[in-house]
Amino acid sequence: MRIQDIQDEQVLGAALILLGLSLGGAAAATGLLAAAHMAQTGPMCGSTLGHCFRCVAAVALLLAALASTGAAAWLLKPRPALPAAV
Repeated sequence: MRIQDIQDEQVLGAALILLGLSLGGAAAATGLLAAAHMAQTGPMCGSTLGHCFRCVAAVALLLAALASTGAAAWLLKPRPALPAAV
């Protein structure tokens, strides 16, 4: 693997970490909105009629954040050293 490829993977990994943090923040904000919505309209949203778009969006954002962070961790994991040229 060339040095340029390793540097590209590091940049991509850092960008994926930032994306994961952004998506995690969005998931937290959407989760708070969903919790407030469920508290306000408890009988209509939740166990009786299923979850509305706010709940689904919060879960989807959380899964996207976890996937992005997992991909970044995979890209940034330490690689075994190449054997020295003889």
